[in-house]
Amino acid sequence: MAQNQVGVNLGKGMADPYVPVLAVTLGATAPQLGWLLAFINLFPAVMQVPWGKLSDFFGRRIPFLAIGGVMSFSLYFFLIGVADAWQLIIIVAIQMLIGSMMIPTWSALVGDVTTVKDRGSVMGRFFAISSFASLVGTLFAGAIIPPENATLEDFAVPFFVAGGSGIIGSLVLYEIAEEKRRLFASPKTLFTFSIKSLIFFKDLTENKYFRNLVVLNSTYNFIMSLIWPLLYLTYMIVLGASALEIGIIVVIERASTLFFQTKVGKLLDVIGPMPQILISRFAFISVPIVYALATEIWHICVLNIALGVASAMANVSFFSYILDVAPEEKKGEYFAVYNTMIGLATFVGSVLGGYLAYYFLEFYGGDWVLGLGAVYVISAFGRGAGAIWFLKLKDPVQYPDTLTGVIRKWYVRWRGRFPR
Repeated sequence: MAQNQVGVNLGKGMADPYVPVLAVTLGATAPQLGWLLAFINLFPAVMQVPWGKLSDFFGRRIPFLAIGGVMSFSLYFFLIGVADAWQLIIIVAIQMLIGSMMIPTWSALVGDVTTVKDRGSVMGRFFAISSFASLVGTLFAGAIIPPENATLEDFAVPFFVAGGSGIIGSLVLYEIAEEKRRLFASPKTLFTFSIKSLIFFKDLTENKYFRNLVVLNSTYNFIMSLIWPLLYLTYMIVLGASALEIGIIVVIERASTLFFQTKVGKLLDVIGPMPQILISRFAFISVPIVYALATEIWHICVLNIALGVASAMANVSFFSYILDVAPEEKKGEYFAVYNTMIGLATFVGSVLGGYLAYYFLEFYGGDWVLGLGAVYVISAFGRGAGAIWFLKLKDPVQYPDTLTGVIRKWYVRWRGRFPR
């Protein structure tokens, strides 16, 4: 599984951060960037419900991961031949749609091979491996793409290497001897299942803990996604960043998250996901504030360093919370429902954010700082309200300690090392 994470995330890290850069290079507008980010958010999620249920039905994960990986990573090869921003958006949308089969099945596979006692530690290690591989890929691509006047051809090498790395990483999963729980199903059974798999709201009504999580985080992610189409406009137009500088921003963000990943994973095994969920939600209020006020690239870099612990906490805490509340036989389905609702929320948010930026840019006479800043302000206030709303979320699982208890023990240990 580790080899898979290296190959897949090396490829994604090499290409994904530079897809919006390529879009801006092709002359994409704020609404077009909104649609690009919207499809990136929606299509990895829209088919997760049937894929997750189908994975649970067959009791198999690896075929979905391998087939989805090979097909989706192959589309990186086609991005080099696009003629304009809309062609890029369409190919990326197809890629995200195909790749959607990988997300719930990977989450379920991790659930299959872990227990409550070691889940946080295992997830922390996997996230650390994937983050490091992604970081290396981003640095490699950033060093290749010219800092100024980049053309479509300049993206060819990193995108081709990304496709090859992801395909290899997907195929190595066949080395895992997965238990075959069910080998076949009749056409009638599969047809009935495929129809039922499209109806997933029962999972939201039968489990109040899961329902509350989905509602709260979908709303919060909708508010967060309002500014996502604006980030690359801020980088390239307001701050004048090159492709390499954008790569450095991404690398700093992932390196900071990587540094804290295993640490918060171990902490999660002790205190549970809720304290980390709350910390991450309140911490992300700072993002639109800093982007609205930033005048230099290093301002964004400092923000990403500071948010490393919050990003690491978000990575493991929501994943663990779903595993805590999901029935054993429906883990893949619960992840699919959750990711689908998040995808729908961020799809709407990204499209709306792109058009809000277009409106405010027109309103302020093309002033990029004021036009984009107005959307950042809306997102900041919305995130604050959403973070407070998260205080109603409860964890049904009892963990060995609390955050205050752990802090108290750390303080006592620290006092013991440095007696007065």
